[in-house]
Amino acid sequence: MDQKLQQFLIEKFSSFLSEERKNYIEKVLQNRTEYIQVVLEDLIDPHNVNAILRTGECMGIQHYHIIENQYPFKIGRGVSKGATKWIDIHQYEGSGERNTIHAIEQLKAQGFKILTTSLGVEDKSLNSIDLTEPLAIVFGNEKEGVSQKAKDLADGSIKIPIYGFTESYNVSVAAAILMQNLIERMRKEVGNWQFSAEIYQNYQLRWLKKCMAMPDYYQNYFVKAFEQKKNYD
Repeated sequence: MDQKLQQFLIEKFSSFLSEERKNYIEKVLQNRTEYIQVVLEDLIDPHNVNAILRTGECMGIQHYHIIENQYPFKIGRGVSKGATKWIDIHQYEGSGERNTIHAIEQLKAQGFKILTTSLGVEDKSLNSIDLTEPLAIVFGNEKEGVSQKAKDLADGSIKIPIYGFTESYNVSVAAAILMQNLIERMRKEVGNWQFSAEIYQNYQLRWLKKCMAMPDYYQNYFVKAFEQKKNYD
């Protein structure tokens, strides 16, 4: 979209919202990141998926990659509490493990370092994770964990310490612990974790539209007004 048109649309849609609402959108935008992304490989329980989406959205993570090798996923509104309205969900719904390959290869092509979650002795601890590159963290399903294919394609694996008798955390709890740790470290250690100016404006317009009824109708009206104004000028 033409940058001047985009700015014109932002101004027009903003005029319909209260200052409090506009300021809140801008506050969220300033705390949003694409630097850390979440990959959910074949989770069985949709409640766990939706809980992770809700928690991640609260922490400012924008992108989630859902791999559906055996278990399909439908976005739910209950557990997620509307979080899915404000995030990007990328679903991989082909047959077999090719979904895992596709998701990880795509993220690597975008410059992400891939880390799986595991319980192995050799796995890295939370505080030893290198944040000099963008990260995509892979969480496996509730029974088998991360697949061998994902482990083979990943750049490494990490573990969350356990001090009790129970062998593992619930996957949504593990994701919450890990996301909180990484987000807090990222905000302190990384200088370019926020949206770029272009991406910021893209989401600003998208989210302003989500606050209105019939946003496409109004956008068409505003675009016509912009074209008339441009021709007049």
